[in-house]
Amino acid sequence: MPESLQKMRKAVAAIHAIPRNPEDSQNLTNRRVFDGLIIVAQIHCRQRGKEFIQRIRDERVSPLFEVRTSELGKLSGIPGKNYDRIIEEISRIYEMDFEFNVCAEDGETIWENRARLLSSLGVGKNHKRGYIRFAMDPEMLILLLEPNLWASFSLSVMHDLGTSAAYALFQQTYRYINTNQKLTAALPTKTWIELLVGKNRYVKDIDGKEVINYGEFKRRVLNDAIEKVNEVPALTYNIELKEHRQGNRVARLQFKFIPKEPTLQLESTWPEDILTVLKSIGFLDKEITDISQAHSSASVADAICRLKEAEQRLKSEGKAISSRKPYFLGILRNIAAGEDDIDPEKIEAEVRIEMAERAAEERKKKMQDAYDEHRRKRFSAWVTSLSVEDRKQLIADYEASEDFNPVLGKSLKKILTEENRSGLSTLRVWMEKHRSETLAGVFNTPEYQSLEGWMMWKLSGDDAIEA
Repeated sequence: MPESLQKMRKAVAAIHAIPRNPEDSQNLTNRRVFDGLIIVAQIHCRQRGKEFIQRIRDERVSPLFEVRTSELGKLSGIPGKNYDRIIEEISRIYEMDFEFNVCAEDGETIWENRARLLSSLGVGKNHKRGYIRFAMDPEMLILLLEPNLWASFSLSVMHDLGTSAAYALFQQTYRYINTNQKLTAALPTKTWIELLVGKNRYVKDIDGKEVINYGEFKRRVLNDAIEKVNEVPALTYNIELKEHRQGNRVARLQFKFIPKEPTLQLESTWPEDILTVLKSIGFLDKEITDISQAHSSASVADAICRLKEAEQRLKSEGKAISSRKPYFLGILRNIAAGEDDIDPEKIEAEVRIEMAERAAEERKKKMQDAYDEHRRKRFSAWVTSLSVEDRKQLIADYEASEDFNPVLGKSLKKILTEENRSGLSTLRVWMEKHRSETLAGVFNTPEYQSLEGWMMWKLSGDDAIEA
């Protein structure tokens, strides 16, 4: 086991593990032991080196992991010495059948797997008392060892999460803490319910139709879980629920990270020389705080040393690092993934690719925003051109529909001018569903029908898109 258990990398945040049987719902201790077993597998495989991990991939071999029950308890964040309870939960996990859904950054499911976490389980007796050993199916182990699926996990945070649902919510949201958008993927409501409580009474099949009682789930489970995660002192962000509706139904849930006030005072916890170097590299206080959520000060100090070594090596070759900030983050990611040897040229290539992708994303977003604004102005002009009677009738039709939202509908009480963006947006979203033919007549030329059509229109004019 490593000397410090304060920071680990956990391989479950991008893998949605849901028990298939409703009677196998996971309590808090079960979830913690589940994650602890994965961390044990990570540590053992990492200690044996990259060649061993490659052998698992190539030959589909399954090593046997052995660990003290007390050590597993520490890694799982379970207080006390009730080791019999830990063994009971491991036995439960061995019997449980899971749905493992592997998701991409945007929340799209790439693989839907059905498997057990453990393929074998042994409990030590006599002179082996106090030990357990286990194995995992090679296919599952490969997924759980994939660095791209790891998320930062702090044991100090885990101790403050008092319920199974809060633990699961933290587990599934905080892998997105270092994204530019500070947003989780917008997953279907059913998926979030199953992630937090497994197979449950909130999702039912009635007469062949799936019925989701989101209101009761939110009242009984979700609100409490959000509150508990936001109360954890070690976390410098609150998570805020965003509900995406289809008509009157909440179809998808998403969580946004909101900085807490006041933010964490890193000056009292991190050495001053580390903070000074990070600021000289170009990191703002908020960015340093984000780094502290994902990495220990020891890892950051190691990355700083490696950055200086890389700069000196490149300088001796008459070269220079193109951008210190993303280069440093690249080194930090490699350290977190357990890489011992950092290749400067490889990091530099990764940085160039990342910067090119980021520039492309920013350009695409800029164009998308401009296209959306172009369509918004067109719709605004069309509404303004309607007679007073036609506008009143359109609003009355919306208010009489099943998708009427009293809160959003308040904006329609105001005059529908260019400045009333909320009212125009509410009306347009409703028309996309219930007046699609009318709306198609409003956006009747290619420049309003697609981003590509707008780009062609824009480029054909005098005001071509600026980079």
